[in-house]
Amino acid sequence: MSVHVVAFGNERGGFSEDDQQRSLIWTYLGRSALVSETDSSLMLNSANYVRNPAFTEYQACVFGNVRLVVHDCPLWDIFDSDWYTSRNLIGEADIIVIKYSVNDKSSFQEVKDIYAPLIKKALNHCSIPVIISAVGARQNEVPCTCPLCISDRGSCVTASEGIQLAKELGATYLELHSLNDFYIGKYFGGVLEYFMIQSLNQKSSEKMKKRKKSHKCHGVKPPQLDQPEKMPILKGAFQWELLEEHIKKKLKDLGNVELVLERVKCILKIPGKVNNSRNCRSYLSKRPLQLCNSSLRLFFNTTVLADVMFKIQGATVPAHRAVLVARCEVMAAMFNGNYAESNSFLVPVYGISKDTFLSFLEYLYTDSCCPASILQAMSLLICAEMYQVSRLQHICELYIITQLQSMPSRELASTSLSVVSLLRKAKFHNSDCLSNWLLHFIASNYLIFSQKPEFEDLSVEERNFVEMHRWPSSMYLKQLAEYRNYIHSRKCHCVVM
Repeated sequence: MSVHVVAFGNERGGFSEDDQQRSLIWTYLGRSALVSETDSSLMLNSANYVRNPAFTEYQACVFGNVRLVVHDCPLWDIFDSDWYTSRNLIGEADIIVIKYSVNDKSSFQEVKDIYAPLIKKALNHCSIPVIISAVGARQNEVPCTCPLCISDRGSCVTASEGIQLAKELGATYLELHSLNDFYIGKYFGGVLEYFMIQSLNQKSSEKMKKRKKSHKCHGVKPPQLDQPEKMPILKGAFQWELLEEHIKKKLKDLGNVELVLERVKCILKIPGKVNNSRNCRSYLSKRPLQLCNSSLRLFFNTTVLADVMFKIQGATVPAHRAVLVARCEVMAAMFNGNYAESNSFLVPVYGISKDTFLSFLEYLYTDSCCPASILQAMSLLICAEMYQVSRLQHICELYIITQLQSMPSRELASTSLSVVSLLRKAKFHNSDCLSNWLLHFIASNYLIFSQKPEFEDLSVEERNFVEMHRWPSSMYLKQLAEYRNYIHSRKCHCVVM
């Protein structure tokens, strides 16, 4: 471990009590009892002008095995000629010493006005201790009050001026009247060594923290949080939509697209049909290509050539029997069979809102639908199940799943939408794919739904399923609680959450 000290300024100025007198740093290192006896002969790399001739580097061994490195810069010109080097010296320093002679007022004024602000800026609010050493005995300690001696009053630096400079830098102020054993070894050395010990303690503390951080809770690993189970896929809806997209990319003619899709339906065994080429040709001949997206859209919700009116919620909705029969098997049976609707112009509709029924008719005429919300999609799904339009059911299921998946956790926790209510409706109307998915969705967001009142409405069977497939699992939460207790007992920092 080492301590870096940087000293700035010329403490001898224009006077010298002894021509053989050395500088403050040299005197301290040469006479200090802290220098190791075994290294006394190699105590100094004297006048070791490495890196830059503007400063002298001293090295010594102190406190037994601590390496002391001192950069003594007697000339302030280093700030003018090499600001990069001076800034690096300050940045690497553990302690800064500023020296000046009390009998060199002009030099002190330069330090106060020019170089002290530069040091303060370089420190940048760092907690590096600064020692200001005023060296020498003032030649005019008690200046004459005679008007003839007024010129002598400003020839030396007063103690109040040095103390003011120390306040501006947040430094410790010292006055060394002479570079002897008392002032250097006991006075200056005592303050310097105090800050050296403070620096060593801080470095030891930081080193210990890093060591604890690197070996934190060694041998006890945090519990691993597995990924939630994958939710069931709506095979019919997803795969059929994917197939349509691929076919539309390959075939530009919509007529050819519909022809290919109808043939695929035959190959996949359409419910109620026999899977052979003869029946398939017959099916295609009975169901011409559906050009819903272009021509039939013009007849949606209009009285032009309308031959049936649906009465719903006190309003009437016009429609065309031919389109309804071609697009919906339930409608075909209703208008072609021995039912009252086959001979009636006005057909009542119960249990469905007008907006939902209009969306249902829009799908029959245009082969597309765009629900405005999850609740509207669920109402449309119920209508599609009532009239046995399976593709529209799958579209509504896909819409509900997509909307729920895109909800952020915060929105999912605050929404008034009841997912359990959606689950009830999906089960009641035989939407097995959606009900299974919703059950997995509740289990995968257990921490959110378990706090909602609707969670209590789950049946015993559903609750058992959710508890079994919940994420995060109860086992993980238990292990996490045990790990946190262990971390707290060891006073370590938890790295998990």
